[in-house]
Amino acid sequence: MTEQRIASLLEAQAPGAWELYQKEGASREITRTANQSCETSRKEEGFAARWWDPALRFAAASSAAGLARLIPLAAGAPAAPGPVPRLPTGRSDRPPSPGPPEAPPDLFEELARLVSAESRGEAVLSELSVRRGRSLERVRNAPGLDVSWSAKALTGFAAAVGRRGGRACEARVPFRWEGEPALPALARRLCDRTTLPLSERATAVERGEWLLDVSVTAAVLSGLAPLFTADAHPRWAARGALLPPEISIVDDATSEAPFDGEGTPSRRVLVVDRGTLGEPLHDLSSARRAGARPTGHGVRRSYRTPPVRAARRLFFETQRPVSPRDLLASVKRGVFASALIAPLACDLENDRYEAQFTGVTVVAGRAQSPVAAARARGRLSELLRRVAALSPGEEFFPMPDLVGGATLLVDRVSFE
Repeated sequence: MTEQRIASLLEAQAPGAWELYQKEGASREITRTANQSCETSRKEEGFAARWWDPALRFAAASSAAGLARLIPLAAGAPAAPGPVPRLPTGRSDRPPSPGPPEAPPDLFEELARLVSAESRGEAVLSELSVRRGRSLERVRNAPGLDVSWSAKALTGFAAAVGRRGGRACEARVPFRWEGEPALPALARRLCDRTTLPLSERATAVERGEWLLDVSVTAAVLSGLAPLFTADAHPRWAARGALLPPEISIVDDATSEAPFDGEGTPSRRVLVVDRGTLGEPLHDLSSARRAGARPTGHGVRRSYRTPPVRAARRLFFETQRPVSPRDLLASVKRGVFASALIAPLACDLENDRYEAQFTGVTVVAGRAQSPVAAARARGRLSELLRRVAALSPGEEFFPMPDLVGGATLLVDRVSFE
């Protein structure tokens, strides 16, 4: 059954109130250990439909014929009425179907050498998996929308083991590279996660500056993300400035895809504009509820699930960026958080956070003793107001949606 026949079936079910989504994907992956190598190839095709009759309904399948069989079944299931959002219109050129991607680079030997050198022989790369993927997505709807876009990515994970005496520590680090493979940064992250916890030292600093690695900053920003898709904000976030006036938070997925998962054009949105809450992120449904225009933030994490309202590519932006080297040099007495050792606890409703991390004590701009484990906790509002500076540029992490990290300096935090 063709997509056109499915469109006709949906029009019969819900005249003027349906959308049809299609995704094709292909990937090649190399997984290496010291003794083994395995290469795999994958292909994926998926179809999803959403319609209002007037209840909101959804169906998904791995083939057009499968989706056609499910639509009548979904239409007969009990469901609550769902108001029809204003569906987008427009057309775009359709990119070619994604053929077999090129083989990903085999980086095991080079990364293993960097890990050994960075850790002075205390850490060993145990596994590296690198995947190169391509995809093509298409959204059509009843008012005449027909847009398509393609994407590609180089993703994977690396695992290493650190040993000191009779003790050992293992770490697994995911990565996503938009350009050339950033192996030195990945090697440093692996070494920090596998060797710093072996020091068995607590921090000697009870109160001071807090310098955050890009991955820790990304976790903090990911914890804040629900603020930007909420219909109502907690009192602490709504009553004043969140950040210093020279710092903003931006969501801009235009470099990733020209449209979101509902076919709305991507655009740059200032969710925190010079320190204060800015424009909220909207998908089609939330925009209808709020009487606002959608911002292009209907996110499909899989063709098997309906789109959700979410950030797509979130990052800090500053009018006065400072290099990571200068940020370190500016620390009088504090702690550098190189990696979280537990998920960041971020309670937006009650204005609280707690971060457990491993890192290094810093005095007079110089790294001193390693810190096996430390904890920072307190009011989230106070932490944000005390952000003193951050570095330019971002490295993006899937959390699960893309969040950018930058080296970030907080001027005063209590440590345990």
